[in-house]
Amino acid sequence: MRRSVFFFLFWGLWLLCEQGAHAQAKTHSIDSLKVLLQQSRPDTNRANLLLELARSFILKPGEQASDLDTALLLVRQGYSVSRYLQYEKGEGNAYLIGAQAYRESGNTQQARRFGQTAIHRFTKNRHVAELAAAYMELGNTYGSYDEELKQRITYYERALPLFQQVGNQEREATTLRELADFYHILLNTTKAIELLKKSLAIYKQINYPNLQGVYDLLGVLYNTTGDFRMATKYGLLALKTAEQQNDTTLQLCTIYNRIGINYDDAHDHKQAIQYFLRSLAVARQYNDLPSIGLVGANLGTSYFKSGQYDLAIAFLLKLKKEYTAPDLYFNIRVNSLFLKIYQSKNQYKQAQYHYNQLIDQVAQFKKAYPGYLSIILVYPPLIDFLINTHQLEQVKPLLKEHVENAEQMENKSIIATSHLMQFRLDSAQGHYLTAINHFKTYKSLQDSLYSENKNKEIARLNVEFQTEKREQQLDLNRKNIQLLTSANLAQKSRNEIERNSMVGGAVLLTLLLGLTYNRYRLKQRTNQQLETKQRLIDQKNQSLQEVLSDKERLLEEREWMLREIHHRVKNNLQVISSMLNSQFDFLNDPTALAAIRESQNRVQVMALIHQKLYQSDNLAQINMREYIHEIVDYLIESFDRFNTIHPQVMSVDVQFDVALATPLGLIINEAVTNSLKYAFPQNRPGTVIVTLTSVEEQTYRLMISDDGVGLPAGFDVTRSNSLGLTMIRGLSKQIKGQLEITQENGVEISLLFSVAKKPVRTVLQTS
Repeated sequence: MRRSVFFFLFWGLWLLCEQGAHAQAKTHSIDSLKVLLQQSRPDTNRANLLLELARSFILKPGEQASDLDTALLLVRQGYSVSRYLQYEKGEGNAYLIGAQAYRESGNTQQARRFGQTAIHRFTKNRHVAELAAAYMELGNTYGSYDEELKQRITYYERALPLFQQVGNQEREATTLRELADFYHILLNTTKAIELLKKSLAIYKQINYPNLQGVYDLLGVLYNTTGDFRMATKYGLLALKTAEQQNDTTLQLCTIYNRIGINYDDAHDHKQAIQYFLRSLAVARQYNDLPSIGLVGANLGTSYFKSGQYDLAIAFLLKLKKEYTAPDLYFNIRVNSLFLKIYQSKNQYKQAQYHYNQLIDQVAQFKKAYPGYLSIILVYPPLIDFLINTHQLEQVKPLLKEHVENAEQMENKSIIATSHLMQFRLDSAQGHYLTAINHFKTYKSLQDSLYSENKNKEIARLNVEFQTEKREQQLDLNRKNIQLLTSANLAQKSRNEIERNSMVGGAVLLTLLLGLTYNRYRLKQRTNQQLETKQRLIDQKNQSLQEVLSDKERLLEEREWMLREIHHRVKNNLQVISSMLNSQFDFLNDPTALAAIRESQNRVQVMALIHQKLYQSDNLAQINMREYIHEIVDYLIESFDRFNTIHPQVMSVDVQFDVALATPLGLIINEAVTNSLKYAFPQNRPGTVIVTLTSVEEQTYRLMISDDGVGLPAGFDVTRSNSLGLTMIRGLSKQIKGQLEITQENGVEISLLFSVAKKPVRTVLQTS
């Protein structure tokens, strides 16, 4: 390989940061959003404004910790409004934006938790576009190296078909481009080129103007394959596009740097130095220290390769003063260059100083990044120095580590280098036979690498051929569509002529029918008396129809009034819940806060009754299976036990009167609340089971159980005066039910009761 894996990895990471900075969504002004928020009403638009304002604080240039705290506060407010309005997309977006805020603040675990919850919400409600964004956000919580990068690729690849499904071509192309960059970091260049070609085709299809980043990355990929002609072509194309778009951002620094690398690898060091100088000027303009360090090290390398040793030394000394950021990798690169330069100048005293520094820095790097094998790529100048200074015994441990790690990396280029260094060591020690064997192995591996590079070039050409073939097929399809469109227009013209002819014939036929009908009417004058009697009968029928219509109208008005009553009752109960919620800001006592939340849950159980009544066709009865599901889901979300408690709800599909459904709902609320509060301490996982079964005709059994820690030792259920158990006993007596509370592997509440009316249907369904 012409450029080390180590250097490629850091170039890739830097490019990702640059692309992320330029791919941020444009947001509204924070001040304008605040004005709109003050003017908004408490509806879904207010929830969206709160979440959009939160996103603006997150994407604020140079955001501070206080900005992220403000964003999280707005997220909670947006979630609260969405929850009150039952605005499911708003709830999911609150989790999505919250995940972004936690990621920006460095709380990766909380960011992933919020991201997973957002994915669950969007999947459940089939919000495809938002689900794609959630997969991307969850992927961004993973790093850009080793296993984390593979996990990041997995989430990006899940988002890709979703962007295709909703027709968001720009996000599809951007995702393909970023995936190409990830595969480039993993050294899968063929896959990266294939993805980037697809991305470029989509960008061109939608006339996307800012293609300089895509061309730039294509240049890097071709550089990796050793095709410096194509690498330089795409690098210059990236520069031309950037100039056409008047791009003066830090991305221009990246483009100049990449072109310099292409010329440097093609051994045109004079041109490489010119582009590195331009890149360094842009980095200094933005005072971007990481860019200054990266480009400066590349420029120093070109000075060294071109034989300008004194200029390289002077520049690197100046660069070390300018680059004040504590960057271990930068120091390793600079000291490695100094070591090479002073060895080339035969100044081994100065080389010894940088050798000592480099040894210490490599040890620090291995300690900070254990298992990172590519650090051995800075070993060759160390080994060269030891051989040149005849410190042969110190070569062996370095060379041994280099060989072992090279074989573990399965990188033939590095393995070949290790054999070349063993050849030098054996030659210096006079072991000529083993030296010759190592040199033969080195040449064999070099020949193998040449063949592999040729195979990669063939594979790349095949990808380009297939891409060009698909583009030609698309052009052919477009031409066929145009021909079909022309034929269709001609057919429409012929159809219009035929239609006009048919209309003319129909008019003539109508005139003939009119004349015939007139003569028929003349012959029927004798039947006028019968027609008069028929009219009287019709009038009586019409009067009867009007009476029936009035009756139906009165019934519809009665039904409307009942729906309105239930709606108003539900709204009043929601107002009560909101008033209770407002007390949270004035209370600090955990017992009082818990009591208010339980009161809110009881109000919500009764509000669900009236909500289901005015939303359904039946204004007198409640579908218990749906009602029980909603109560259990609401309570688990209210206690934020979504990730630890697994609910199991089984119910016959039966409808009960409001007078029976309300106390049953309150009993379920109290029992499940007790389980969530006491059965699973310290957020331990568990299961809550709620079943409603038919025992016999008009008799049912309600059972609520959990697999928690159970009741405290010596606790007497019959003598407990807690509010929850008192309500359960009182409500059970109200519906004349038989209540039993037992404990075995948790707590189980059983209620046997009868209904006055026969239920509509009883079909057991399980979720």
